[in-house]
Amino acid sequence: MKLSSVTTMLTFVGGAVSQAAAFNITAISAANNTARLECWQLASPPISGRGAVNFDLGDFDKAFVGIIPPNTTTGTINNAAQVQYSLIIAGLVHISTPHSGLPANLNDVWITGGRQGMLIAADLKEIAAQGHVTTFPGSERTIIAQFPIAGNKPPAHRILHAGPCTWKDLAEL
Repeated sequence: MKLSSVTTMLTFVGGAVSQAAAFNITAISAANNTARLECWQLASPPISGRGAVNFDLGDFDKAFVGIIPPNTTTGTINNAAQVQYSLIIAGLVHISTPHSGLPANLNDVWITGGRQGMLIAADLKEIAAQGHVTTFPGSERTIIAQFPIAGNKPPAHRILHAGPCTWKDLAEL
């Protein structure tokens, strides 16, 4: 969370609505042929409409929902099968990038369903021989809606910093 989400969708300041300036999201990316966590700012300008601030996330290909039993841990290193957004609706997810070469505090993210529960996975095998580890250690089932990006290419973005997005990254205007 720590993870990702909209920087701030709507903030009420003195009764007025303030719009978010950017969409920041935690990414499982790659550098030096290994997976790593990064905080990305998507190059998607905010668009007001339907009572919200909206961000274009691109086109999707065959979206699906996964339901993972409680306390599922495999410890297996995996890569993203395709570049995709993952929206954690319920449950708990722990992602680590043990071979990133980054300091330990930048290699883990704990994601709970709801406000902080969105990320992008882009550590495809061809760019990250050493992938990431995902476990689902919660006492309830985890529900994840997954949206593979058409064309299998990461969206335009800039890297804010190594490691997952922090609450500060998600709360700035």
